[in-house]
Amino acid sequence: MAEGPNAQLRQAREAMSSRLYPGTPMGRDELSALVRDWITAQDPKGRLSAFDANHLGKLERGSVRRPGALVRAALCSILGASERDLGLVSAQDQERVSQALSGRVRTDSKALQAIAEVLASVRRLEDATSAGEVISTVEAQRSMVERLARNSRGPVRGQAVGLLSELEQYLGWLSIPLDQWKDSERHLDRASSLALESDDPERLSLALSFSAYRNLRQDNLRSAEALNEAAGRDPRVNIGLRTYNEFQRAEVLAKDGLRTEALKSLSHADELADRLPEDPDELPDSGYWYVPSFFHGQRAFVLHALGENKEAARIAREAIRAMPSSWREAEWASRRKKLAELDS
Repeated sequence: MAEGPNAQLRQAREAMSSRLYPGTPMGRDELSALVRDWITAQDPKGRLSAFDANHLGKLERGSVRRPGALVRAALCSILGASERDLGLVSAQDQERVSQALSGRVRTDSKALQAIAEVLASVRRLEDATSAGEVISTVEAQRSMVERLARNSRGPVRGQAVGLLSELEQYLGWLSIPLDQWKDSERHLDRASSLALESDDPERLSLALSFSAYRNLRQDNLRSAEALNEAAGRDPRVNIGLRTYNEFQRAEVLAKDGLRTEALKSLSHADELADRLPEDPDELPDSGYWYVPSFFHGQRAFVLHALGENKEAARIAREAIRAMPSSWREAEWASRRKKLAELDS
């Protein structure tokens, strides 16, 4: 059954003042152009978006209810609203989640998928804003999935626990730039435990890897090395995450003064990076940033830890230039920017 026009999206657009014609509401052409620019700025290869006023019109008329994660994130960022505020979560999905939360029906895969799709756009939104801007949304999602997991049975419970692990892992990551180190540890420890419960090697590896990163940032090198080693044990993990783990291992070893071992690990990381798929869409949604420009920056961190500051700064500048423009201002890119200025 059709859900009807999306009045929420149209009203949000009309409530936004035009940047081209101040004092008048923003038109479809102007908003769609901003969405195109936002999406292109996010793309690792700078590919142009085809989003236009016609696409926006379909969203406002309700003939398309749920656009892709990038379009949703762009609209949320530009209009300063949540997906729910903009009517981008279908009434059917909202009802499915609400019924499962209330316990009237068992949690099903579609209810979990509805939340996972919101998470995908929140990750993109974080790149353009900051951890502080999205953490409350992720906490709300985590609370919902806690309840959905309690209301699930059989294979669906494994899916719910896996998604809960991913949300805890993401909260652990978001807590680091906010200097909430104890919270980060708590979230990441729970993420690892939940990933083990759901037998999810990808989520377990990422939770352990983020725990290693947390310890690396605090110079707890023995713990960082042990956690990194654990993150790399399962061969089922995708090549993007394996590459990240290997660059991380090289940095840990370099900071610990183990130069020969660090260089060997760096060489292996470079070999893995050369085998990455050309199209980042072939990687998992949570690993869209596993692209050459990102890993070039990871290489700079290793060189810096080895004491090769001039080369590290040069590589960091190259990495920043090759990044999507929006990533250059992302909170997580600040370490790269500092490194790029080492020899200035």
